[in-house]
Amino acid sequence: MAADYYKQLLGPLYQGRKWVVISAGAAGATAFAQRILDAGAESVMVVAGTEGTGPQPSGVELFIVGTTGTTIMDGIRAFADAIVSPSREMCAAIASFDPTHQATVLTSYLIPAADLCGRPVYGGARTEWKALEDKIMIDDLWRRSGVVAAPSRIVGSQDVAAVRAVVAEVSTDGGAVVVADNAEGWHGGAEYTRYLAPEADWSEPLAFFAEHAHQVRVMSFLQGVPCAIHGLVTADQVLAFRPVEMLVYRQPESSHFVYAGMDTLWDPPPQVREEMRQVVRDVGALIRDEVGYRGAFGIDGVSTTNGFRPTELNPRLTGGLGLQTQTAGDYPIGDINRAIVAGEPVDLRLNDLERDVVTSADVTRTGRWSRPITHLTVTDTIEQPIGYDGSSWVPTEGDDAAAMMMLGPSPQGALVAVKLTDAHGLPTGESIAPIAASSFALADELWDTRIGPLVVGTSGPV
Repeated sequence: MAADYYKQLLGPLYQGRKWVVISAGAAGATAFAQRILDAGAESVMVVAGTEGTGPQPSGVELFIVGTTGTTIMDGIRAFADAIVSPSREMCAAIASFDPTHQATVLTSYLIPAADLCGRPVYGGARTEWKALEDKIMIDDLWRRSGVVAAPSRIVGSQDVAAVRAVVAEVSTDGGAVVVADNAEGWHGGAEYTRYLAPEADWSEPLAFFAEHAHQVRVMSFLQGVPCAIHGLVTADQVLAFRPVEMLVYRQPESSHFVYAGMDTLWDPPPQVREEMRQVVRDVGALIRDEVGYRGAFGIDGVSTTNGFRPTELNPRLTGGLGLQTQTAGDYPIGDINRAIVAGEPVDLRLNDLERDVVTSADVTRTGRWSRPITHLTVTDTIEQPIGYDGSSWVPTEGDDAAAMMMLGPSPQGALVAVKLTDAHGLPTGESIAPIAASSFALADELWDTRIGPLVVGTSGPV
């Protein structure tokens, strides 16, 4: 079954209507905006935080908010705030685009808005679904779903002595990992997670948690491959897709984790793969029964010698599922997800979707990773084809290119992004984390991005 089936099935939802597409970067909305225009939308407006890295949308109205942030989470929150509390300028631009209030909004699941300047959101997530992303309550959810997870402890972050005692108790030879609660709102990308190495000075990370959290979750450092598994929940079934490697690093001599991206070149052992898919089914069934959950979700964790150990739940459509469905043939997973959430009475042929995406994503491997740059400010995207020669990445052209490396705008000032275009020359089956990290050395050389070395072999909740 081809992805065209879904485009033809769901395309009529867009026909003859005005749409406002919300995207953190305008470049991220380019393909989607064109698809709904091709489906017969009357007109499209894109509201974006920044231009983003990559080709810009054409044939649409474009409003750039101009949000900034010193970190990725800062940028996400600034843009979310701009959508939840829109400026007069934004509402005026939308009114000019849609003076008769006929438009419908398509927004990110990270933004808790039911409408934008009086225009309703289509297929938005419920508040009780977003609450599932609290990293403090997740252990109870694992227990209720019967999933085996690594033990952890919850402790108040203000009592630094108590946190030190719990860390010392939980630590293994590899140390411990600490993650904050949602006192400052949803967080991801490992920004509120710290690695506490044995014999290290924990003063800085513990001070960070005392300032930014009410409680923290402490677990032992898990040796293995950081990874994720994704599912799709409907009223009567839970789909399970294939594992994805999460590219998680650590800065040298630092407690900070660095989340850079993901790939499908890595494979866990067959029994761990099936364990991960069963975890998705069990958790998906639980959240459907408890809070009426519908749509896509992901579970991050670590593939260890003892099996998969989950660390967090992401109750939303995430990049890992998008990576698979795009590689499998450009399946419109965002459209499929919204149709499920909105309860559209259409035949989604979900058993076929699961089989075809998993089979195709197993055959065609890919990956993408990126890092924000704070000391540069760029306004246009620079593209450089690159190849991997077995030991390092080099600029190249034509058939020798394995990836496209880009330098473009971001809320932090700039972004280096790498997207595999042809995985030839890269190993399949094993972790490519060291290879992915080494691509940033080429960015440092070409564009003075100053990313520097990243330590491979770090795991924990992100």
